[in-house]
Amino acid sequence: MISTVEDPCAAEDPQVRSAVDEVLTGGRRNGVRIQSVDTVAGTIFPAEMYADTGLAYGLGLGPEELGKLDASAADLYASYTEMLPILTTDTANKSGTYFGRMVSWPGRTGGGINQIADRITRLRRSRDTNRAQRNLEDIAVGGEAELLADCAGLQVYAASDRRERGFPCLVHVDLTLYEGRLSMAATYRHQYLVTKAYGNLLGLSRLLGFLAQHSGFEVGELMVNATFADAEQGTYTKQGVADLLAAARDGS
Repeated sequence: MISTVEDPCAAEDPQVRSAVDEVLTGGRRNGVRIQSVDTVAGTIFPAEMYADTGLAYGLGLGPEELGKLDASAADLYASYTEMLPILTTDTANKSGTYFGRMVSWPGRTGGGINQIADRITRLRRSRDTNRAQRNLEDIAVGGEAELLADCAGLQVYAASDRRERGFPCLVHVDLTLYEGRLSMAATYRHQYLVTKAYGNLLGLSRLLGFLAQHSGFEVGELMVNATFADAEQGTYTKQGVADLLAAARDGS
């Protein structure tokens, strides 16, 4: 299943958000752990921890403003990695978190490779040289990645890896620069369409906005490829899923 968001940083549709929030009551339902939209989104980009300066990278940015912009990112990375030891005490986070793997690979503790900072540095080089097209940036999330200085990321899976569900469902994020716009493609091996999909889209959109802001490019499209899309009818029933879709479409 492939989903495309043409304007990832546009305001949310309150009708759709309300319909999703209505069914995502915290706790467990039929053995499935239910989390709020913001909790799911925060696993990909913890927006509540980011002090947005309102500044964006560009050749006209003065040293003081650039310092503020860079400090806002550095504070986010530091605050999150300090929290990692606590976050990983949760059974669901025993292998790390998505954002943790992005800012401190492999994501269980601080001090790992910061893929986000590295990608921003590379993208800024393109911005500084007026390079409007580039497809050399990716962010490894799943598998065992060898993140080398001259390689954006190589994911290697063991032949015995037969996991279909569980962390990480999100395995790869690819960044493409085209005509001065930064777009993102994310691959999920398993996507829960009711309990996770909206939060995942929101988190990825916020991450893309952050990357664009700190590299000086306009925001392009977001594309999500779910190799297995789960409508969760076993959790919410076929009629429950239909009711959710109706509420999102017409507010009934």
